[in-house]
Amino acid sequence: MHPVKVVTLSQLGGLAAAFVFFLSVSLWGSHGDSPVTAWALWGIAAGLSGAVGLLCLYAALSTGTMGVVSPITALGAIVPVTLGLLRGDAWTTIVGVGLVVALVGAVLASGPELSGEVGRRPVTLAAIAAVAFGLSLYFMDGGARHDLSGSMLAMRCGSLSLLIPTFLVLRSRNAAREPLTPRLILALPLLGIGDLVANLLFAAASAQGQVSIVAVLGSLYPVATLLLARGFLGERLRGVQLAGVALTVVGVCLVSI
Repeated sequence: MHPVKVVTLSQLGGLAAAFVFFLSVSLWGSHGDSPVTAWALWGIAAGLSGAVGLLCLYAALSTGTMGVVSPITALGAIVPVTLGLLRGDAWTTIVGVGLVVALVGAVLASGPELSGEVGRRPVTLAAIAAVAFGLSLYFMDGGARHDLSGSMLAMRCGSLSLLIPTFLVLRSRNAAREPLTPRLILALPLLGIGDLVANLLFAAASAQGQVSIVAVLGSLYPVATLLLARGFLGERLRGVQLAGVALTVVGVCLVSI
């Protein structure tokens, strides 16, 4: 299926789950003392920047190679790390070394392409995607410090406000018109719910700790994707990817000391 269609429809599933979560907190918990605008603005900003990142990522992949685009995108963690340090986050030396090692490992695990000509357009789009994803992480942290469930709901509203018009434009151009099978109707909402759970865990962790540390650890997902592809799809790992996996393990161990 067209990737924008997958993301848009799955985000609708995430929106439904976010609304249920928000309603549950309203009935059996508390949204805190922060005004609605406090968490809503952070959440909408996170959703919009995340959607921009996704659209740029797919555009980059359509014109470039994954071995170039994916490692650049993985560097998006540098954005919340920088903003967190400017805000006052403090690292010990060993934690700093561990985070740098883990981030380098994530880039290597993405399978960087070290040879051949690389076009300017996919590199530029990948860099924009990295910055957008990094800002989304930082905005998620800001929203969660006011209201976790509210910011997640606002985030889904923000992303869909950009994704739905993009999807409709594609359909008007006879793209993204693949039929929905019963299997996809069941799978797409689960994909959106999984994405929401990941965002919830990240936002909850960053709200209780330092976003600069949590952002790096949360950006190690290429390693999980790589191992799943190896286990379920039988994909062979390149030497540089195996080295990347090893470095991420070392980095995480150093951070955990």
